[in-house]
Amino acid sequence: MSGAFCLSQLLQIPSTKILLKTSKFSKGLYVKAGPTKYPNLCFYRNVQTVTYAIVDGSYVPTTTQTHQPDKTKENESTKPESVGAFQKLPMVMPSVDILYSSLRKAKRVAPTKGIANIAKRERNRGAKQLDALMKELAVPLREYTENFPKKKYLHPYERSLIELTLGDGNYEEVLRKVDALRKKVVGVGKECASLCAKSLTKREAGERLNEGLEKLEEVFKCEGKVVDDLLNIAKTLRAMPVVDLETPTLCLVGAPNVGKSSLVRVLSTGKPEVCNYPFTTRGILMGHIALNFQHFQVTDTPGLLKRCDEDRNNLEKLTLAVLSHLPTAILYVHDLTGECGTSPSDQFVIYKEIKQRFSNHLWLDVVSKCDILQEAPVIFIMEDSDTDNLELERYRKKGPEGAILVSVKDGKGLDELKVKVHEMLVTQMDRIRSSKIDEDNPELVT
Repeated sequence: MSGAFCLSQLLQIPSTKILLKTSKFSKGLYVKAGPTKYPNLCFYRNVQTVTYAIVDGSYVPTTTQTHQPDKTKENESTKPESVGAFQKLPMVMPSVDILYSSLRKAKRVAPTKGIANIAKRERNRGAKQLDALMKELAVPLREYTENFPKKKYLHPYERSLIELTLGDGNYEEVLRKVDALRKKVVGVGKECASLCAKSLTKREAGERLNEGLEKLEEVFKCEGKVVDDLLNIAKTLRAMPVVDLETPTLCLVGAPNVGKSSLVRVLSTGKPEVCNYPFTTRGILMGHIALNFQHFQVTDTPGLLKRCDEDRNNLEKLTLAVLSHLPTAILYVHDLTGECGTSPSDQFVIYKEIKQRFSNHLWLDVVSKCDILQEAPVIFIMEDSDTDNLELERYRKKGPEGAILVSVKDGKGLDELKVKVHEMLVTQMDRIRSSKIDEDNPELVT
Protein backbone atom coordinates (compact mmCIF):
# COMPACT_ATOMS: atom_id res chain seq x y z
CA MET A 1 0.00 0.00 0.00
CA SER A 2 1.52 3.35 -1.07
CA GLY A 3 1.77 6.25 1.32
CA ALA A 4 2.54 6.61 5.00
CA PHE A 5 0.21 7.00 7.95
CA CYS A 6 0.56 9.54 10.69
CA LEU A 7 2.85 8.37 13.48
CA SER A 8 2.11 11.28 15.75
CA GLN A 9 -0.74 9.38 17.33
CA LEU A 10 1.36 6.29 17.90
CA LEU A 11 4.21 8.06 19.66
CA GLN A 12 2.14 8.38 22.85
CA ILE A 13 1.29 4.63 23.00
CA PRO A 14 3.63 1.99 24.41
CA SER A 15 4.92 -0.26 21.70
CA THR A 16 3.94 -3.41 23.61
CA LYS A 17 0.27 -2.42 23.57
CA ILE A 18 0.02 -1.67 19.87
CA LEU A 19 -2.08 -4.07 17.95
CA LEU A 20 -2.47 -3.64 14.21
CA LYS A 21 -5.59 -4.93 12.64
CA THR A 22 -6.11 -4.71 8.87
CA SER A 23 -9.56 -4.99 7.40
CA LYS A 24 -10.74 -4.49 3.83
CA PHE A 25 -9.36 -1.45 2.06
CA SER A 26 -12.80 0.13 1.82
CA LYS A 27 -12.94 0.19 5.64
CA GLY A 28 -9.47 1.59 6.13
CA LEU A 29 -6.61 0.61 8.41
CA TYR A 30 -7.30 0.46 12.12
CA VAL A 31 -4.76 0.69 14.97
CA LYS A 32 -5.73 -0.62 18.37
CA ALA A 33 -3.91 0.22 21.60
CA GLY A 34 -5.81 -1.33 24.44
CA PRO A 35 -9.40 -0.17 24.41
CA THR A 36 -8.66 2.89 22.14
CA LYS A 37 -9.60 2.69 18.46
CA TYR A 38 -8.18 5.02 15.78
CA PRO A 39 -10.20 4.84 12.58
CA ASN A 40 -9.37 6.50 9.25
CA LEU A 41 -5.68 7.13 9.64
CA CYS A 42 -4.13 9.74 7.28
CA PHE A 43 -2.72 8.50 3.99
CA TYR A 44 -0.76 10.67 1.59
CA ARG A 45 -0.72 10.20 -2.13
CA ASN A 46 2.59 12.03 -2.58
CA VAL A 47 5.36 11.60 -0.08
CA GLN A 48 8.00 14.30 0.19
CA THR A 49 11.42 12.76 0.71
CA VAL A 50 14.66 14.34 1.82
CA THR A 51 18.05 12.95 0.93
CA TYR A 52 21.14 13.46 3.07
CA ALA A 53 24.82 13.62 2.21
CA ILE A 54 27.67 13.00 4.66
CA VAL A 55 29.81 16.13 4.94
CA ASP A 56 32.60 16.19 7.55
CA GLY A 57 31.01 13.32 9.42
CA SER A 58 27.58 14.97 9.60
CA TYR A 59 24.36 14.46 7.68
CA VAL A 60 23.50 17.46 5.51
CA PRO A 61 20.14 17.55 3.69
CA THR A 62 20.38 18.00 -0.07
CA THR A 63 17.61 19.35 -2.28
CA THR A 64 16.40 17.34 -5.25
CA GLN A 65 15.62 19.50 -8.26
CA THR A 66 13.18 18.40 -10.90
CA HIS A 67 14.51 18.78 -14.42
CA GLN A 68 12.62 21.46 -16.26
CA PRO A 69 13.05 21.94 -19.99
CA ASP A 70 14.90 25.09 -20.87
CA LYS A 71 12.44 27.10 -22.92
CA THR A 72 15.11 29.62 -23.86
CA LYS A 73 17.26 26.97 -25.50
CA GLU A 74 14.17 25.50 -27.10
CA ASN A 75 13.32 28.85 -28.65
CA GLU A 76 16.90 29.42 -29.73
CA SER A 77 16.98 26.09 -31.51
CA THR A 78 13.88 26.87 -33.54
CA LYS A 79 14.50 25.67 -37.05
CA PRO A 80 13.72 27.87 -40.06
CA GLU A 81 10.40 27.21 -41.67
CA SER A 82 10.13 25.33 -44.94
CA VAL A 83 9.11 27.10 -48.12
CA GLY A 84 5.44 28.19 -48.10
CA ALA A 85 5.33 30.81 -45.33
CA PHE A 86 3.97 33.46 -47.72
CA GLN A 87 0.79 31.47 -48.27
CA LYS A 88 0.12 31.50 -44.51
CA LEU A 89 0.18 35.29 -44.15
CA PRO A 90 -2.84 36.79 -42.34
CA MET A 91 -5.40 38.76 -44.30
CA VAL A 92 -4.77 42.49 -43.82
CA MET A 93 -7.72 44.88 -43.91
CA PRO A 94 -7.34 48.37 -45.43
CA SER A 95 -6.81 51.03 -42.81
CA VAL A 96 -10.08 52.79 -43.71
CA ASP A 97 -12.07 49.60 -43.14
CA ILE A 98 -10.41 48.99 -39.77
CA LEU A 99 -11.11 52.56 -38.63
CA TYR A 100 -14.78 52.84 -39.58
CA SER A 101 -15.61 49.31 -38.49
CA SER A 102 -14.06 50.09 -35.10
CA LEU A 103 -15.99 53.36 -34.79
CA ARG A 104 -19.31 51.62 -35.52
CA LYS A 105 -18.67 48.91 -32.96
CA ALA A 106 -17.47 51.35 -30.29
CA LYS A 107 -20.49 53.65 -30.59
CA ARG A 108 -22.82 50.70 -29.98
CA VAL A 109 -21.31 50.05 -26.54
CA ALA A 110 -23.86 50.81 -23.79
CA PRO A 111 -23.15 51.93 -20.21
CA THR A 112 -23.17 49.47 -17.35
CA LYS A 113 -26.71 48.70 -16.20
CA GLY A 114 -27.93 49.86 -12.83
CA ILE A 115 -26.22 53.29 -12.69
CA ALA A 116 -28.92 55.72 -11.62
CA ASN A 117 -26.84 58.91 -11.58
CA ILE A 118 -26.91 60.55 -15.00
CA ALA A 119 -23.37 61.95 -14.80
CA LYS A 120 -21.92 58.66 -13.64
CA ARG A 121 -23.79 56.76 -16.33
CA GLU A 122 -22.57 59.14 -19.03
CA ARG A 123 -18.92 59.01 -18.00
CA ASN A 124 -19.16 55.22 -17.73
CA ARG A 125 -20.53 55.06 -21.27
CA GLY A 126 -17.80 57.38 -22.56
CA ALA A 127 -14.97 55.49 -20.90
CA LYS A 128 -16.30 52.15 -22.17
CA GLN A 129 -16.69 53.42 -25.74
CA LEU A 130 -13.18 54.88 -25.81
CA ASP A 131 -11.77 51.67 -24.40
CA ALA A 132 -13.70 49.64 -26.98
CA LEU A 133 -12.43 51.82 -29.84
CA MET A 134 -8.86 51.49 -28.60
CA LYS A 135 -9.15 47.69 -28.51
CA GLU A 136 -10.87 47.44 -31.89
CA LEU A 137 -8.01 49.41 -33.46
CA ALA A 138 -5.16 47.78 -31.56
CA VAL A 139 -6.12 44.10 -31.75
CA PRO A 140 -5.76 43.75 -35.57
CA LEU A 141 -2.42 45.58 -35.45
CA ARG A 142 -1.15 43.20 -32.77
CA GLU A 143 -2.30 40.19 -34.78
CA TYR A 144 -0.41 41.45 -37.84
CA THR A 145 2.86 41.94 -35.98
CA GLU A 146 2.57 38.53 -34.30
CA ASN A 147 1.45 36.49 -37.31
CA PHE A 148 3.72 37.90 -40.00
CA PRO A 149 6.82 35.65 -39.92
CA LYS A 150 10.14 36.88 -38.61
CA LYS A 151 12.58 37.06 -41.48
CA LYS A 152 15.29 35.15 -39.63
CA TYR A 153 13.01 32.08 -39.38
CA LEU A 154 12.19 32.01 -43.09
CA HIS A 155 13.76 29.69 -45.63
CA PRO A 156 16.83 31.36 -47.24
CA TYR A 157 15.06 31.42 -50.61
CA GLU A 158 12.05 33.28 -49.19
CA ARG A 159 14.36 35.58 -47.25
CA SER A 160 16.07 36.49 -50.52
CA LEU A 161 12.70 37.07 -52.18
CA ILE A 162 11.76 39.57 -49.46
CA GLU A 163 15.03 41.46 -49.72
CA LEU A 164 15.11 41.58 -53.52
CA THR A 165 11.40 42.21 -54.10
CA LEU A 166 10.62 44.64 -51.27
CA GLY A 167 14.05 46.14 -50.67
CA ASP A 168 16.51 45.39 -47.92
CA GLY A 169 15.02 46.21 -44.51
CA ASN A 170 11.65 47.46 -45.79
CA TYR A 171 9.72 44.41 -44.52
CA GLU A 172 10.98 44.80 -40.95
CA GLU A 173 10.52 48.58 -41.05
CA VAL A 174 6.84 48.32 -42.00
CA LEU A 175 6.17 45.78 -39.23
CA ARG A 176 7.99 48.02 -36.75
CA LYS A 177 5.82 51.00 -37.75
CA VAL A 178 2.65 48.91 -37.40
CA ASP A 179 3.67 47.96 -33.87
CA ALA A 180 4.51 51.60 -33.09
CA LEU A 181 1.04 52.64 -34.29
CA ARG A 182 -0.51 50.00 -32.03
CA LYS A 183 1.37 51.30 -29.00
CA LYS A 184 0.36 54.89 -29.80
CA VAL A 185 -3.31 53.92 -30.17
CA VAL A 186 -3.23 52.10 -26.83
CA GLY A 187 -1.55 55.03 -25.10
CA VAL A 188 -3.93 57.66 -26.48
CA GLY A 189 -6.97 55.44 -25.87
CA LYS A 190 -6.12 54.80 -22.22
CA GLU A 191 -5.43 58.48 -21.59
CA CYS A 192 -8.73 59.61 -23.13
CA ALA A 193 -10.72 56.91 -21.34
CA SER A 194 -9.14 57.90 -18.02
CA LEU A 195 -10.01 61.58 -18.54
CA CYS A 196 -13.59 60.70 -19.49
CA ALA A 197 -13.96 58.54 -16.38
CA LYS A 198 -13.02 61.55 -14.23
CA SER A 199 -15.74 63.80 -15.63
CA LEU A 200 -17.95 65.50 -13.07
CA THR A 201 -20.97 66.27 -15.22
CA LYS A 202 -22.88 64.71 -18.08
CA ARG A 203 -21.89 67.52 -20.43
CA GLU A 204 -18.21 67.22 -19.55
CA ALA A 205 -18.31 63.45 -20.07
CA GLY A 206 -19.91 63.91 -23.51
CA GLU A 207 -17.31 66.48 -24.55
CA ARG A 208 -14.41 64.29 -23.44
CA LEU A 209 -15.92 61.33 -25.23
CA ASN A 210 -16.12 63.27 -28.51
CA GLU A 211 -12.60 64.63 -28.03
CA GLY A 212 -11.26 61.13 -27.42
CA LEU A 213 -13.01 59.69 -30.46
CA GLU A 214 -11.67 62.49 -32.67
CA LYS A 215 -8.16 62.11 -31.27
CA LEU A 216 -8.03 58.35 -31.86
CA GLU A 217 -9.49 58.79 -35.34
CA GLU A 218 -6.91 61.47 -36.17
CA VAL A 219 -4.01 59.31 -34.97
CA PHE A 220 -5.14 56.34 -37.02
CA LYS A 221 -5.81 58.42 -40.14
CA CYS A 222 -2.41 60.13 -40.00
CA GLU A 223 -0.34 57.00 -39.44
CA GLY A 224 -2.65 54.32 -40.83
CA LYS A 225 -0.90 54.38 -44.21
CA VAL A 226 1.55 51.86 -42.78
CA VAL A 227 -1.31 49.34 -42.60
CA ASP A 228 -1.93 49.83 -46.32
CA ASP A 229 1.80 49.34 -46.93
CA LEU A 230 1.59 46.04 -45.04
CA LEU A 231 -1.45 45.10 -47.14
CA ASN A 232 0.55 45.65 -50.34
CA ILE A 233 3.45 43.62 -48.94
CA ALA A 234 1.11 40.74 -48.13
CA LYS A 235 -0.36 40.83 -51.65
CA THR A 236 3.11 40.84 -53.22
CA LEU A 237 4.44 37.99 -51.10
CA ARG A 238 1.29 35.89 -51.43
CA ALA A 239 1.60 36.13 -55.23
CA MET A 240 5.08 34.61 -55.17
CA PRO A 241 5.24 31.17 -56.80
CA VAL A 242 5.18 28.23 -54.43
CA VAL A 243 8.15 25.88 -54.75
CA ASP A 244 8.03 22.34 -53.41
CA LEU A 245 11.49 21.43 -52.12
CA GLU A 246 10.78 17.71 -52.50
CA THR A 247 9.78 17.98 -56.17
CA PRO A 248 12.57 18.08 -58.80
CA THR A 249 12.86 21.55 -60.32
CA LEU A 250 14.25 22.56 -63.72
CA CYS A 251 15.65 26.09 -63.74
CA LEU A 252 16.17 27.84 -67.09
CA VAL A 253 19.15 30.19 -66.98
CA GLY A 254 20.88 32.38 -69.55
CA ALA A 255 21.35 35.91 -70.82
CA PRO A 256 18.28 38.12 -71.41
CA ASN A 257 16.11 37.42 -74.46
CA VAL A 258 17.80 34.12 -75.42
CA GLY A 259 14.50 32.19 -75.56
CA LYS A 260 14.08 30.83 -72.02
CA SER A 261 10.40 31.77 -71.78
CA SER A 262 9.63 30.12 -75.14
CA LEU A 263 11.19 26.87 -73.93
CA VAL A 264 9.22 27.05 -70.67
CA ARG A 265 6.03 27.24 -72.73
CA VAL A 266 7.09 24.19 -74.75
CA LEU A 267 8.28 22.07 -71.81
CA SER A 268 5.68 22.85 -69.15
CA THR A 269 2.29 24.30 -68.30
CA GLY A 270 3.87 27.69 -67.60
CA LYS A 271 2.83 30.56 -69.84
CA PRO A 272 5.41 33.34 -69.34
CA GLU A 273 5.33 36.47 -71.47
CA VAL A 274 7.40 36.22 -74.65
CA CYS A 275 8.63 39.52 -76.13
CA ASN A 276 11.57 40.62 -78.20
CA TYR A 277 13.27 42.78 -75.58
CA PRO A 278 15.57 42.14 -72.60
CA PHE A 279 14.26 41.35 -69.11
CA THR A 280 10.79 40.35 -70.26
CA THR A 281 10.71 38.05 -67.24
CA ARG A 282 10.30 40.34 -64.23
CA GLY A 283 10.32 37.64 -61.55
CA ILE A 284 10.32 33.92 -60.87
CA LEU A 285 7.66 32.17 -62.98
CA MET A 286 6.60 28.58 -62.34
CA GLY A 287 5.38 25.83 -64.63
CA HIS A 288 4.83 22.09 -64.18
CA ILE A 289 5.71 18.96 -66.15
CA ALA A 290 3.81 15.68 -65.93
CA LEU A 291 5.60 12.72 -67.56
CA ASN A 292 4.90 9.03 -66.93
CA PHE A 293 2.79 9.86 -63.84
CA GLN A 294 5.68 11.89 -62.43
CA HIS A 295 5.41 15.59 -61.62
CA PHE A 296 8.21 18.14 -61.93
CA GLN A 297 8.57 21.91 -61.61
CA VAL A 298 10.01 24.40 -64.11
CA THR A 299 11.16 27.94 -63.27
CA ASP A 300 11.76 30.76 -65.72
CA THR A 301 14.31 33.25 -64.35
CA PRO A 302 15.40 36.77 -65.35
CA GLY A 303 18.44 36.97 -67.62
CA LEU A 304 22.03 37.48 -66.46
CA LEU A 305 24.43 40.07 -67.85
CA LYS A 306 28.21 40.14 -67.93
CA ARG A 307 29.10 42.02 -64.74
CA CYS A 308 30.18 41.41 -61.18
CA ASP A 309 27.66 40.59 -58.44
CA GLU A 310 27.91 44.05 -56.86
CA ASP A 311 26.61 45.64 -60.10
CA ARG A 312 23.76 43.21 -60.72
CA ASN A 313 20.18 44.41 -60.45
CA ASN A 314 17.60 42.75 -58.23
CA LEU A 315 16.23 40.65 -61.09
CA GLU A 316 19.63 39.08 -61.69
CA LYS A 317 20.11 38.56 -57.96
CA LEU A 318 16.75 36.79 -57.90
CA THR A 319 18.07 34.27 -60.42
CA LEU A 320 21.20 33.68 -58.34
CA ALA A 321 19.06 33.24 -55.21
CA VAL A 322 17.05 30.46 -56.90
CA LEU A 323 20.23 28.65 -57.89
CA SER A 324 21.80 29.13 -54.46
CA HIS A 325 18.91 28.11 -52.20
CA LEU A 326 16.77 25.65 -54.19
CA PRO A 327 17.71 22.11 -55.27
CA THR A 328 17.45 22.71 -59.01
CA ALA A 329 18.71 21.13 -62.21
CA ILE A 330 19.95 23.79 -64.66
CA LEU A 331 18.93 24.11 -68.29
CA TYR A 332 21.30 26.75 -69.62
CA VAL A 333 20.08 28.47 -72.80
CA HIS A 334 22.49 30.03 -75.35
CA ASP A 335 21.64 32.29 -78.31
CA LEU A 336 24.46 32.53 -80.89
CA THR A 337 22.42 34.32 -83.54
CA GLY A 338 23.20 37.81 -82.26
CA GLU A 339 19.49 38.67 -81.84
CA CYS A 340 19.31 38.64 -78.06
CA GLY A 341 21.47 41.72 -77.58
CA THR A 342 24.24 39.93 -75.70
CA SER A 343 27.26 38.93 -77.79
CA PRO A 344 28.31 35.27 -77.88
CA SER A 345 31.61 36.27 -76.24
CA ASP A 346 29.80 37.85 -73.29
CA GLN A 347 27.45 34.86 -73.07
CA PHE A 348 30.52 32.61 -72.95
CA VAL A 349 31.95 34.58 -69.99
CA ILE A 350 28.62 34.47 -68.13
CA TYR A 351 28.26 30.76 -68.85
CA LYS A 352 31.73 29.88 -67.55
CA GLU A 353 31.17 31.90 -64.37
CA ILE A 354 27.76 30.36 -63.58
CA LYS A 355 28.85 26.84 -64.35
CA GLN A 356 31.89 27.16 -62.11
CA ARG A 357 29.84 28.63 -59.28
CA PHE A 358 27.08 26.01 -59.44
CA SER A 359 29.11 23.00 -60.56
CA ASN A 360 27.29 20.75 -58.08
CA HIS A 361 23.98 21.14 -59.99
CA LEU A 362 22.85 18.82 -62.75
CA TRP A 363 23.42 20.61 -66.05
CA LEU A 364 22.12 20.59 -69.63
CA ASP A 365 23.11 23.08 -72.37
CA VAL A 366 20.74 24.20 -75.14
CA VAL A 367 21.42 26.42 -78.15
CA SER A 368 18.15 28.10 -79.15
CA LYS A 369 16.98 29.64 -82.45
CA CYS A 370 19.03 27.15 -84.47
CA ASP A 371 16.74 27.71 -87.47
CA ILE A 372 18.42 31.09 -88.06
CA LEU A 373 21.87 30.11 -86.83
CA GLN A 374 24.44 30.98 -89.50
CA GLU A 375 27.39 28.91 -90.63
CA ALA A 376 29.87 31.68 -89.84
CA PRO A 377 30.00 32.73 -86.17
CA VAL A 378 28.45 36.05 -85.23
CA ILE A 379 30.99 38.63 -84.03
CA PHE A 380 29.82 41.98 -82.67
CA ILE A 381 31.69 45.12 -83.64
CA MET A 382 32.87 45.72 -80.08
CA GLU A 383 34.14 42.13 -79.77
CA ASP A 384 37.71 41.02 -80.27
CA SER A 385 37.88 38.71 -83.30
CA ASP A 386 41.11 37.10 -82.08
CA THR A 387 40.86 33.33 -82.63
CA ASP A 388 43.60 32.30 -80.21
CA ASN A 389 40.99 31.12 -77.71
CA LEU A 390 39.93 27.84 -79.34
CA GLU A 391 37.21 27.18 -76.77
CA LEU A 392 35.62 30.56 -77.41
CA GLU A 393 35.90 30.08 -81.18
CA ARG A 394 34.14 26.74 -80.93
CA TYR A 395 31.48 28.23 -78.65
CA ARG A 396 30.67 30.94 -81.21
CA LYS A 397 29.95 28.28 -83.83
CA LYS A 398 28.07 25.51 -81.97
CA GLY A 399 27.90 26.46 -78.33
CA PRO A 400 29.29 24.34 -75.47
CA GLU A 401 30.28 20.75 -76.06
CA GLY A 402 27.27 18.43 -75.90
CA ALA A 403 24.72 21.24 -76.30
CA ILE A 404 21.37 20.40 -77.93
CA LEU A 405 20.40 22.63 -80.88
CA VAL A 406 16.68 23.45 -80.78
CA SER A 407 14.21 25.68 -82.53
CA VAL A 408 10.80 26.47 -81.07
CA LYS A 409 9.68 27.82 -84.44
CA ASP A 410 10.08 24.63 -86.48
CA GLY A 411 10.29 22.12 -83.58
CA LYS A 412 13.83 20.97 -84.32
CA GLY A 413 15.50 19.18 -81.39
CA LEU A 414 12.52 19.56 -79.05
CA ASP A 415 11.83 15.83 -78.74
CA GLU A 416 15.46 15.13 -77.86
CA LEU A 417 15.37 18.01 -75.37
CA LYS A 418 12.26 16.64 -73.63
CA VAL A 419 13.88 13.20 -73.26
CA LYS A 420 17.09 14.69 -71.82
CA VAL A 421 15.13 16.95 -69.47
CA HIS A 422 13.10 14.01 -68.19
CA GLU A 423 16.23 11.94 -67.56
CA MET A 424 17.88 14.81 -65.72
CA LEU A 425 14.82 15.44 -63.53
CA VAL A 426 14.59 11.75 -62.62
CA THR A 427 18.23 11.91 -61.54
CA GLN A 428 17.42 15.04 -59.56
CA MET A 429 14.58 13.17 -57.84
CA ASP A 430 17.02 10.44 -56.78
CA ARG A 431 19.32 13.11 -55.37
CA ILE A 432 16.52 14.66 -53.33
CA ARG A 433 15.46 11.30 -51.93
CA SER A 434 19.00 10.33 -50.97
CA SER A 435 19.63 13.69 -49.28
CA LYS A 436 16.37 13.33 -47.32
CA ILE A 437 17.43 9.85 -46.18
CA ASP A 438 20.77 11.28 -45.04
CA GLU A 439 18.97 14.01 -43.06
CA ASP A 440 16.63 11.53 -41.38
CA ASN A 441 19.46 9.11 -40.55
CA PRO A 442 22.59 11.19 -39.90
CA GLU A 443 24.28 8.24 -38.16
CA LEU A 444 24.40 6.44 -41.52
CA VAL A 445 26.47 9.21 -43.09
CA THR A 446 30.17 8.46 -42.75
